[in-house]
Amino acid sequence: MPLPAGTAPLFAGRPPARLVLETRPLDVDPQGYARWLVRASFVDARGRPTELLRGGDVDCAPSGGSAQWQTRLRFGGPAAIVSTKVDGLLGVRVRADVGPSVPAASAATDTRRWKVARVVASALGPHAVWVGWFPGVSAGSVRIERATTGAPMPLARVTAPASNYVDTTVVPGVDYHYEVRLPGGRRTLLDVPVPAEPRHADRTALSGKKIWLAFSPAPLDPDGYVYLDPAAVVAKARAAGLRAIVLRMAYGPFEEITPNAKATIDSLIDQAAAHGIATIAWTVPRSTSFEDLAATAGACEYATPSGNAIAAVAVDLERGGYYLGDGPAGYAALGSYLPALRTALGPGFPILATVEDPYLEQLTNATYPYDKIAASADVLQPMAYWRMLSSRALTPDDVRTAIGGSFAATLREAGRRIPIDMGLQSSAQGPRGAPPPAEVAASIAESRALGAVGVTFFDWSGTPKASWDVLAASPW
Repeated sequence: MPLPAGTAPLFAGRPPARLVLETRPLDVDPQGYARWLVRASFVDARGRPTELLRGGDVDCAPSGGSAQWQTRLRFGGPAAIVSTKVDGLLGVRVRADVGPSVPAASAATDTRRWKVARVVASALGPHAVWVGWFPGVSAGSVRIERATTGAPMPLARVTAPASNYVDTTVVPGVDYHYEVRLPGGRRTLLDVPVPAEPRHADRTALSGKKIWLAFSPAPLDPDGYVYLDPAAVVAKARAAGLRAIVLRMAYGPFEEITPNAKATIDSLIDQAAAHGIATIAWTVPRSTSFEDLAATAGACEYATPSGNAIAAVAVDLERGGYYLGDGPAGYAALGSYLPALRTALGPGFPILATVEDPYLEQLTNATYPYDKIAASADVLQPMAYWRMLSSRALTPDDVRTAIGGSFAATLREAGRRIPIDMGLQSSAQGPRGAPPPAEVAASIAESRALGAVGVTFFDWSGTPKASWDVLAASPW
């Protein structure tokens, strides 16, 4: 569970001498995983707490199942969630690379002794309810009945091996009552409210000029929400002629609009709406877990107290440890995340899928599942970051060639005629810095000439004034 990089690990206190682990059962989730929280902290040579503020790396290796590191803000420090579908003993070993030598630490639990609900159910968006049980059944079948009023009626019989069932026949805004019977006759009753359809869905928000805007829910971070001036942001967006602001709202299961940040973000959304600028929820998945999918679905349902809501969702589908993973498991996750989300949201909510660039990264469906993603998306958005992904400096004509190659390759790998929004670079990504205004202008002009529905620039804080001026001067 790596932590944000700094020049060196920084502690609030004396150097660490020992790693301390705190663990507790979290729950059984609607996919049928038992989840165990492992939190790491440090003490100095005198046994006094010393807090890791930045830098360093903490690695969590479970004896079974899988571990996913969490943002420091979510659990107040380095932490991981260990997930397993096997009932019994579970151990973890944690190592810390934080400058001074700190011995590894271990912890163990026995899921058979956990006092948590073992049959659970929850809505995932307005069109799906997930029912999960732990441990999964290895023989026989699970009987599921459902009702809105009165006695439950048979819904499904799930044959072993199985640990969950997804009910896609629910109606938005209706409360359901489930009865789950595991082999042996054990019965569980569950009440599940299904949310209404998200308000203000608007496909036109995916067109025209847009820009990604990230903020930190931690007020001490350089990009903390306390530094956001909603009025200034909206004024800048209006001057640039933006159709929408693509606002990062979830990183994996971590929802960025914390209670402290809510007033600032609500003001930003409300002021943008007052001037006809839509807000698109930007989420960054890290797994296909129910909790991760629920964070994205929840972002789509977000509305301010004034009633201004999210117009669409942009789902950032990338490979790597900070995203959906590598190898066969990562490929499978990339291909299955959006279909699950589409099932949850239904056909009416606009989904923009941000994908890795097939032309500049030389990717095909053999290495990245463009066709599976495209089947569930309304718009595909290749990240055509020409300065970051090219091995040499480019001229404006080279930029046009790169944009054309990206556009054509994305359509080819999608396997169907799907609208394309070009994800473009305006900040300093890579060793050659931010693109000069001529390259930014060329990227917009070529995207429009090719028939893209719009462009989205990465990102707000890194875009120099000269590029903002180009955005303002470029019609769309």
